[in-house]
Amino acid sequence: MIHFNNFLGFVFPLLIAFLLTLIVFKFLIDRKSVVFPRDIPNLRSLHIVPTPRGGGVICLIVSILGSLLIGIFYSFEWWMLGVGTCIAGLGIVGFIDDHRILSVRKKILAQTILVGVIVGLILDDRSWQLFGEFFVFPDVFVFWPALILMIWLVNLTNFIDGADGLLGAHSVIITTTLGLWFYALDAPALSLITLVVSGTLLAFLRFNWSPARIFLGDVGSLALGGWLGVAMLIGITRLGLPAEAFVMLYGYIVFDASFTLIRRLSTGNNIFLAHRDHLYQRLIVRGKSHQQVVLITGALQLVLVVLASFNVMLEAYGIWLLVIATAILGLFTLYVGSVERRV
Repeated sequence: MIHFNNFLGFVFPLLIAFLLTLIVFKFLIDRKSVVFPRDIPNLRSLHIVPTPRGGGVICLIVSILGSLLIGIFYSFEWWMLGVGTCIAGLGIVGFIDDHRILSVRKKILAQTILVGVIVGLILDDRSWQLFGEFFVFPDVFVFWPALILMIWLVNLTNFIDGADGLLGAHSVIITTTLGLWFYALDAPALSLITLVVSGTLLAFLRFNWSPARIFLGDVGSLALGGWLGVAMLIGITRLGLPAEAFVMLYGYIVFDASFTLIRRLSTGNNIFLAHRDHLYQRLIVRGKSHQQVVLITGALQLVLVVLASFNVMLEAYGIWLLVIATAILGLFTLYVGSVERRV
């Protein structure tokens, strides 16, 4: 009963964050607020009517407030406050881009500075677990690879936000899983914050489900990508989680976006131009509904969650679990191709 009560205590912040975010969205969603600029459809869009974007600003604000309250009870270390400030900074960059388009150069520069500070604050000559083995890498050796990987993850999260309910559904599954992992590893503050984020995203999903009444926007996707990167880096370097477990957990987001970019590069297309070449976009273009795509990829995400969670419990089997996850993602790619050939 003690453990059950403790678990309820960890679920409670998720519910409070969900209800608070839900109330704010209900109040603002049908008002023409300057907070939510209109996303006008174009030839590369998957929606057909102007729709507010930037809903992630509400998720970000509620997450910040929840994190500060959690910090009061769990005594944050100074570096945690710095990390949170930089994640908020990523959200601000996205907020500006939602309202007035920033150049790619300016966005990457801002991301590099903010993510660089995050990586510098988290790294502390910690050991890294990979396929059941522990390695100690000096900070100077891993800083740049970690920086590049985090910037990559931030932007991949942004790229995957292109269909009603897609990023919302995947992020709820991922953040809830991370919250449970951190809870099991006796990292209460980190678990609570992650569950608060999950609660805000669950409320957002209520309004983002097809047909979407609002989009997350860059303010939400960049901040979310930053948080996923932070959770990964802290989980690996400070909690001893296997690095490959995060590769599997984030597998769909990373695979779809990376596969698409590599495919566009190989065909000589400009990767900085908007397009409809992502796997999920190709399914929708070929007649699948937004709901069907979210359910299909969501089921795939749940399988990846199971594999990643097994890896957390059975570190020595990481290589085989990763092979299985890769094979499943490969089968999904073949499925997309088969759908295209049938149309």
